[in-house]
Amino acid sequence: MITEQEAINLLEKHSSSPKSFQYVLAHVQAVQRVAVRIAAECKGVDMEVIAIGSLLHDIGRFAELKGKERVRHGIIGGQILREEGVDEAIARIAERHIGVGIRKKDIIEQDLPLPHQDFVPETREEKIIAHADNLIFGHEEKPFEAVVERFRRELGEQYVLRAKKLQKEIEEMRCGN
Repeated sequence: MITEQEAINLLEKHSSSPKSFQYVLAHVQAVQRVAVRIAAECKGVDMEVIAIGSLLHDIGRFAELKGKERVRHGIIGGQILREEGVDEAIARIAERHIGVGIRKKDIIEQDLPLPHQDFVPETREEKIIAHADNLIFGHEEKPFEAVVERFRRELGEQYVLRAKKLQKEIEEMRCGN
């Protein structure tokens, strides 16, 4: 596993500009703070994967994508991390962190520019980081109600239900279930 400094160096290496690096770094560090806080309350979570995965989950954001193409930043991040020799667990976090995950069904129905497969968080670490990322708006943490409102406005009620399901799974992890 790489160190936090090596993860930050990777972000900088793949950044498109000093300004974009600073913006993404502030965001991922905020996600890391929330993810580490949540994970510390859960049993059976790899804290090293949480720390590094949260820092690298958005490495694909440096690809200058527009419109619907932005959804590709997760798989681009996974590709970058594999090419850099980073742990597969970290690459999967990058691929699966977007929103509440993107299902094959969503890709087909919305004609998203992604391979026809599921990109849904499966492990505890993937779920915690996806949830923490949803709570961060830019680099500020917002209450879960703000996530619900954003998903309702931007994605629809189906995604609100999926976000609530993910939050419930996180709460159950916190209770030791």
